[in-house]
This record gives sequence, C-alpha cells and structure tokens, in this order.
Amino acid sequence: MNIVNQLTLRYMKKNKSRTLVTIIGVVISVAMLTAVFSISSSFMDMMQRNAIAYAGKWQAAFLDVAGEDVAAITNSEAIERYDIDQKLGYARLSNSPNSVRPYLYITGHSNHDVIGVSLIDGRLPQNEKELALSSQFIQTVGVSWKVGDVVTLNFGNRSLNIDGESETLGTDYVYQSKEVFTPTKTKTYTITGIIQAPDREQEAMAAYRAFSGLSEGDLEEGFPYTVSVEYKDFKGLGNNIYETSNTIASKVSGVKDQVKSNGVKVKYNRDLLLYSGISNDSHFLNTMYLAVLSVGIIILIGSVSLIYNAFAISLSERSRTLGMLSSIGATKQQKRASVFFEAAVIGVIAIPVGLFFGSIGIGVTLHLLSPFIQKMFVVSEPMRLVIEPYSMIAVILFSILTLLISAWFPAVRASGITPITAIRQTKDIEIKGKDVRTSKMIRKLFGFEAELGLKNLKRNKHHYRSTVFSLAISVILYLAASSFSLYMDKSYNMAQAPLPYDLSVYARGADLERVRSLTNELMSVQNATTKVKTQHIGAGLLLNENEVTTDISSRHTLDSEGKYFMTANIVSLDEASFAAYLQFVGIDAKKWKGDEISAILVNRFTLKEEHNFTDITQLTVQEGSEIPLTNTLIEGAKVRIASITDKRPPFMLRYQEDALSVTFVVSERDFDKLRERGNEELSEQIFSEVQFTTEQSAALENEINPIMNRYPDLHVYTTNLIEERQDSMNRATVISVFLYGFVVLIGLICMANIINTISTGMALRKREFAMLASIGMTPKGMKKMLRFEGFFYGMKSLIYGLPISLCVMFFIYKSLSRNFEFAFSLPWADIFIAGIGVFFIVGTSILYATRKHKEQNIVESLKNENI
Repeated sequence: MNIVNQLTLRYMKKNKSRTLVTIIGVVISVAMLTAVFSISSSFMDMMQRNAIAYAGKWQAAFLDVAGEDVAAITNSEAIERYDIDQKLGYARLSNSPNSVRPYLYITGHSNHDVIGVSLIDGRLPQNEKELALSSQFIQTVGVSWKVGDVVTLNFGNRSLNIDGESETLGTDYVYQSKEVFTPTKTKTYTITGIIQAPDREQEAMAAYRAFSGLSEGDLEEGFPYTVSVEYKDFKGLGNNIYETSNTIASKVSGVKDQVKSNGVKVKYNRDLLLYSGISNDSHFLNTMYLAVLSVGIIILIGSVSLIYNAFAISLSERSRTLGMLSSIGATKQQKRASVFFEAAVIGVIAIPVGLFFGSIGIGVTLHLLSPFIQKMFVVSEPMRLVIEPYSMIAVILFSILTLLISAWFPAVRASGITPITAIRQTKDIEIKGKDVRTSKMIRKLFGFEAELGLKNLKRNKHHYRSTVFSLAISVILYLAASSFSLYMDKSYNMAQAPLPYDLSVYARGADLERVRSLTNELMSVQNATTKVKTQHIGAGLLLNENEVTTDISSRHTLDSEGKYFMTANIVSLDEASFAAYLQFVGIDAKKWKGDEISAILVNRFTLKEEHNFTDITQLTVQEGSEIPLTNTLIEGAKVRIASITDKRPPFMLRYQEDALSVTFVVSERDFDKLRERGNEELSEQIFSEVQFTTEQSAALENEINPIMNRYPDLHVYTTNLIEERQDSMNRATVISVFLYGFVVLIGLICMANIINTISTGMALRKREFAMLASIGMTPKGMKKMLRFEGFFYGMKSLIYGLPISLCVMFFIYKSLSRNFEFAFSLPWADIFIAGIGVFFIVGTSILYATRKHKEQNIVESLKNENI
C-alpha cells in the first residue's frame, strides 16, 4: 500500500463518526437493492414453479404430428426430454350418478413427468393397458374405483341431432341430455395410480381426465400425435426458442382430420417461458424491469447524495493534507486516487454487509408473507428466497457505480488542489463583500448570533450548498416514496376495495310477509359479528340535462324528448344499520320526519370501465329536491333528497360497472311507504338480503341452513364470500408491507444522509467554534447561532424540496391515473412529517455537535484537524 493510501486510511480511522455514518448509509442502500432484485427473482421463481406444477416442464408442443415423423422431433439435438401424447377419446362411465361429466377422456403418454402430472397414490402407467385416474374423478364421480382395480371401458363418439343432422361433439362441448353416445371399441385397463393434472383437467368439458401409458415403438403411421418437448438449455436459447421450434415444425408432416400436410403448429407453455424471461410479447417483462429500474434510480439518487456529501463536506478540511502531499511531489492522479481509495474501503466493508442483511431481511419477510402471496396470486407453490448470481453481480456493480459517481467530483476537485490554494483555502471560501451581506432586520429581530450564523452559511458556500442539497434530496425522496405508496393504495382500493361482508342470504317471493319473517329470523342468529338487512327495488329516472353531471352526459345520450334515462336502486336498511349509517355520514335524524319518502343520495362512487377505474358523480340535484320515479308498479311516487353523500353504505360492493344506476338509501319506514303505493305485483320485484360478518363461519352456516329450510316457498340462496374477503385482506397486507417497508427504508437513507451531512459539517467546524469561544462568545450565544443556522438549513431545504416534490408527486399521479382516475391529492400527513423531521434531525445533529463541543479543549481543537 502506497503512502497516500496509508494516509487516507489513517484519516478515515481518525474521523470515525463520518466514516461510520457513510458506511451505514451504503449498507442500507445495498440492502435495499438486494431486496429489490431478490423480490423480483423470488417472484419469477415462484411463478415458474407454479407454471411447472400446473402445466408441466415442457416449453413447446408440436401438434398433430404424423406418427412416422415423431422421431424427427425427438431425435433433435436441442431437445433433452419429450412426451408423446395420443388422444384415445371418450369412454362412457356406466351407472355414473354424475349428470354433468358422465365420461372419461383418456390420452396415452410416453413420459408423464413432462406434462405436469403429479402422483398422489400408486404409480404412473407404463404401458397401454394401465390407467391413472384424476383425484377429481375419485372424489366426485360417485364410482368406487381404487388402485389395483381392473375396469373395462367402452370407447366411442358423442353426437347430437341438430336440424335433422347428426353433429359430432368435440371436447369443448358440455354434456347435453339429448346427445347420443355411439360405442366403437372396448378396452380393459388396470388402475395403477391416482394423479393430479390441473392444466389437463379442463381439456374435455363433459369428461374427467384419465391417463394411460404409450409405447414409443408402436406409433401408427398417419395417426396424429402431440409431442411436448423440453429443450436442453431453454433459458440459454432465450427468444430464439421460437425460431428453433418453428424450424423443427417446418420439417415434419402433420395430420389433421385425417388429411396430411407439410409442417405442424406449435403451442408454447407461455407462462413458463414468460416467467423465465422469454416472451415474444415483452410488455410484462418491460413492466417488471421498469419497476425494478425505477426503484433502483430512487435508491441511487439517495445513496449518491449521501455519499457525495460525505466526501464533499470533508474535502475542505482534507485540502490541507492533499496540499501538503502535493508539495512533496504527489501527482494529480495520486490525489484523485486517494478519494477513490476511500470510496473503495467503504465499499469493501459496506457492500458485503448490505448483501448479507438485505438477503436475511427479505428472506424473513418472504417467509412470513408467503401464505398471503400464494393466495394473492392464486398459486400452489410457496414463495421462497431466490438469490441469483447475476442479480447479486448487478447489485454489486450498481453499488460500485454509486460509490464511483459519489466520489467522482470530490476526486476531481482533490486532484486540482495545489499547496498554495490548500493553505489559503481559496477554493473552499471565496468571499466578496456582497456575498456575506445580511439584512439589518436579522440583527434587530434575532440578535448578533443569528446574523453571525447567517454570515457563516454565506461564506462557506460548499458546505452550505451540500447541506441544503442533502436535506432537499431527502425531502424529495421521502415524499416521492410516500406519494407513490398513497397513490398505489388508492389504485388498489379502487380495484380491490375490501368486501363489506362475509356471507349473505338473498330472498324473494310473492308473499312479502313470509320474506320478512325469514329475514327477521336471520337477523336473530347468534354466530354473526355484524348483521345488515336490506330491501331493494328498482325504478326508472327521467332527468333533465341540467340535473346530471358531465361524468354522466359524457357517457350517455339524450332520448327523443331531451331527457336522460337512468335507473334508481332504492335500498332500505334495518333500523339499527340505518341509524349507524346516518351517524357515519353525519346526518341529522330529524330530516326523516314527515310524510315524504326521504332518501340519501350516494352521489359519488368508483366506476370500472374495462381496465380503468374512475371516481364519478352522477346528479347535480340539491338537498330538498324531489325526483319522480317512473316505475309502472308505483305510479306517481317521488323521492325527496334529504342528504347527499359520497360515503359508501354497508351493502355496496367494491366498485360499480354501471354508471347509470343511482343509489338511494331509505329507512324501512319510507320503504314501506313506497311499497304501499305500488300494486300487488310489486312484491315480486322486491329483493331482500341479510349480510353477515363472522368469526365462526361454519357455526353461522349451520345456524342459517335450518332457518332457510323452513321457507321452501321462497326463492332463497346464499353467497359465501369469506375466502374472497380473506384474499382481499391478504392482498392489502402484502401490498402495505412492501409499500410502507419501502418508505421506511427510504426514510432511513434520508435520515442517515441528513445526520451524516449535519454532524460531519458541525464536527469539521470545531476549530471555528473554538476560535469564537476564544474571543468571548458564550455557550448561550453559540447555541443561538447554531439554532438559527439549523432553522435556516431546514427552511431553505423545504423551499427547494417541497416544490420539486410536488412535481414528482404529480408525475407519479399522472402515471397511475392512466388506468385509475382519481382526484390528485397530497399526502399532507407525510408532508408534515417531512417538515418536522427535517427540523428534528437537524436540531438533533446540531445538539449532538454542541454537546460534543463542550467536551473539547479550545487549544486542542485549534490544533486538531480530525473529527
């Protein structure tokens, strides 16, 4: 190690505080990068394993290959393993009670491992006389077959008489009671195993799947086979897999409907290829890479600002050392190398530590969240930590790039330091009279110490700018991450808002009193946490042009009479639920006195149109307005708008897909008034529902079923959304953990950045403080000066940081609002936290520096240059 590097290393050891904080900042940055790349790799690995479990390991399948040409595919050098698939057809299940799937659809295979068949019991079939049945068949068909049984099956064709002609039914036709099964042959099998084959289960709509063996040496000429192949190095082939497959397909003959032709079609296991990074449609991959790159850029900016400030602030003090080295012959390259050497030492320590803690942290997180993630993406395979070598190499290179960028400008400045400029420090403090002028109001309002603090900031531009830059970047990064979390949360809630109930019972019938008796009994169950009873009735609305918003007029057209026709969904709540909703909305219950039919207009909701989600309003009417209903069963009825709200009532689900359906919430008393004005047929149009939330779903269902059975004359059915509700909550949990975890880590980088910048700057000024103390400045005056400096740093950073943050937040909002249209809003709580946080951290750092200053001897401080 040369003398320049030895001096640099000694300098880092003497300045422990700055070195330690810089290392911690780099460790956090590397850990975050490791987490980002590991999440991406782990997600892709989970989806790959799920694709294999669902459909198999094959990457390409050649369809309807003539038997004599199969060998041309299987002997290809690029192929490692393969399965030959022969379609044997339908076999009728005799005495089967299943009226939906009364057939077996059997295919023969030479290698079941390739096609995603997993064994549950027994063994896989090895020849044409052995058979494996699906677990769905065993569980639901009602036939008591088991491993070891010998069964005889009648194969044949399905047909249906349509307009006097017999039409053959293919695999995509469901079973029809009028269809005819014509036997063609009989075959005997020995059942050797029970299997699962999820992708193959739906290949024949009217049949259960079964799998036989296939001898490769007995292939028939002119008979169609499907050859599914695994390539030796399909990831190495990349997108060339499509060209390779097409080349093979063009060299073999195919048989389709007994007509032979050159070339065959190729089917791809697209999910497996996609999650392996191979796709001829790169939209998904680009999205994944863009997301990782975006997060990486945010981390890069935060890391660069932290490390750059660590080098830039200390360079003014190191300038004397570098000038001294220059005076005894150190070259520009050596002085520049000293800064890069310091960055290298930090990297050698911080990068391995960051990789370790990043891997451990995300590994624990994925282990805890794996059950939620499985349900969120509806996959059978658990999510595990996958650390791919190229990802870690990318993290290391990214971290090295961060250190190089951070150290570059300080290194260039260091190389230009000459002995004279180092002694005079003209590069660090370039002062003209006007540069340090301050307003006379500063001294009058805050005193001499405040004026001196402001002059200190103005005369030391490099330190001042670096500090303000560091603070501003921290504010921008924190608010960018916070707004991203806020808008992602809004987007998620628009698309996947939590369901309001676990289980519901719908009832309808001509005898409305019987329906009410049923719903009243349901409201008395004991195993429900909450219960909401509703009654629904529909009506028409004819509205003038000035009574609808632009959200409606842009989606709807006027009728011939110049009116907008919309539908009204009038819903009553039981007394307890209605009172709770009034309190939730903030409405005075006195508004419901009188003979009119009063309603709450729910005038704002989320509308889903294809893949776009938009918050819309419908009507421009005012409170007190009366809206006539156009239902022939309730002629002349009107609804008075007692209140207008945007708060969702307890029965509303997620989002609506009909912009023209207006929701009115009424009390049971007013609903009865409306019903009394209708004729006898109106009862048939009323739908009643009771919604439950529960902690004991099985007990609740056991309590509900006997009640429902007592009303056979009513149309009653239940909807159980417990699993779907739990899935929604799981999704929300996973998204919140990752989003807010990202915000916290960004916050840690920002905090390390600010502490490093302020504490290092204060420590570097200890000789200045010692000089001020030596000429009579009191500790109280010193504190006042530093407090004003901290206040000015905070204000200046917020003046620069907040406007830029607003621009960044608006950019993030516009990016997401392409699919999720919601009003632009600011994360006021996070803005407040950012402002308080800046002043708190600045104040804490200054307080720490001043307390440390008390322990310093004035003479020693004037002599010592180390922190």
